[in-house]
Amino acid sequence: MPCTNCGNEQIDVYCARCGEKQPGHHDRTVGHFAHDVVHEMVHLDSKLFTTLRELVVRPGFLTAEYFAGRKKRYIAPLRLFLTLFALQFLAFTVFKPVALYSVSSFKKFDRRGNLTALLEKSAKKRNMPVEQFEERVDERWHKNLSLLQLVNLLGIALVLKLLYWRRYLVEHLVFSAHFLSFSYLATLVISFPIYAIVGFEPGPLQQILSVLHIVILLAYLYFAQRRFYEQTRAKAVLKTALLWGGTYVVTVLILGGSLVAALLRYR
Repeated sequence: MPCTNCGNEQIDVYCARCGEKQPGHHDRTVGHFAHDVVHEMVHLDSKLFTTLRELVVRPGFLTAEYFAGRKKRYIAPLRLFLTLFALQFLAFTVFKPVALYSVSSFKKFDRRGNLTALLEKSAKKRNMPVEQFEERVDERWHKNLSLLQLVNLLGIALVLKLLYWRRYLVEHLVFSAHFLSFSYLATLVISFPIYAIVGFEPGPLQQILSVLHIVILLAYLYFAQRRFYEQTRAKAVLKTALLWGGTYVVTVLILGGSLVAALLRYR
């Protein structure tokens, strides 16, 4: 009997070509099903713990492991990146006191009132309350921001390509995925609990948390480049500054561009 997955003729319990386990009568037993469930849960928990530990404790290590051919023991870079982005994004959108990705939050930083005036004018044009119009803009903004996350990943990878032009773009993509994953995780662990208690408001606390976040990310980039790109201390410092500048520009373009696109849709 050929492999049920790929059709290969040379099979035993597992297919020699694709590795698919071939079905048997024991697959239909409750005991076998329970064994599979326990195995997958334990395996996932172990892989998740190992991945997050190495991501936090050893900057650049996961990227080095990926290209050293040791991939199975860790969560894949893109999957890790998308999962942590989704968790961070949900945390800062669903929970209203820390709704960072909201035009109402951006209005708090709008000292000149330009954004507020634009929203009021657009809402009046459509004969709807400002709050309802803001909700529509938020929905479009969230959709745009979610769709552009892969562009965010590519943008940072291209900055890395300028700094390390002899290295493959794929290497920079994996490095960027791990860096952004750490950034999202740091935001969830450090900023979210504090904002959940006191709320997201402009002021000294928000400024302190922003500075702390930047310092942590700069340190992470420095050590990650030292480990993966094997840079000297001086080169790592210089390239960390350049990479941070490029990353900041990409982030602002993605965040601001997605918001502007949402506002233009309803002008």
